[in-house]
Amino acid sequence: MYRLLLLGMILSGGSLWSQAATESVKTSGQKSLQQVFTAPVFAAYQENSDLKIQELFFYLQQLSQTSLEASLRNEMEIACLALFVSDSTLVVDVTSTTPTLIPIKTLLQKLAQTAPLQLTVSERVNYNTVTYQSWKNGYTVRCIQNEATRDYTVAQIVFFQLQPQQFGSHEQQTYQYRLGNMELR
Repeated sequence: MYRLLLLGMILSGGSLWSQAATESVKTSGQKSLQQVFTAPVFAAYQENSDLKIQELFFYLQQLSQTSLEASLRNEMEIACLALFVSDSTLVVDVTSTTPTLIPIKTLLQKLAQTAPLQLTVSERVNYNTVTYQSWKNGYTVRCIQNEATRDYTVAQIVFFQLQPQQFGSHEQQTYQYRLGNMELR
């Protein structure tokens, strides 16, 4: 009886240890960006993230053009939304005369009904805060609409995470940029 009880305790203890080891492997498999990349490589990825921000404002400017064909508008909206973590990510409302944040999906709808915009992003990009799998970029957006100029100072979260990507019939995890919420500064 004693041996049976001892065997039961060992088996249940082994099961608990195995479960804890599995959880440890799961969590240790998700390293921070600074653990995955060397400092120069990580800095290069941060520098390169400003291209995603430039791409975003290129799309927004193009989507404000009234002459844009419906099919091209649709494709550009899809490409623009693909830059973000979600459709509800908060962005600066470049169509408004007062600085405000709205979901990107709402902004895309407003751009179809606004006067054309000219948008430029400052070259100066600051990397303020680095977290587990993201950092913040700081920049200024200049918006010219109907000869009126507005400047928005923005801090934006940029995520750099493993995402599944299809290569023919093979799927592989690759690091990809996704834009997060903006903050007005």
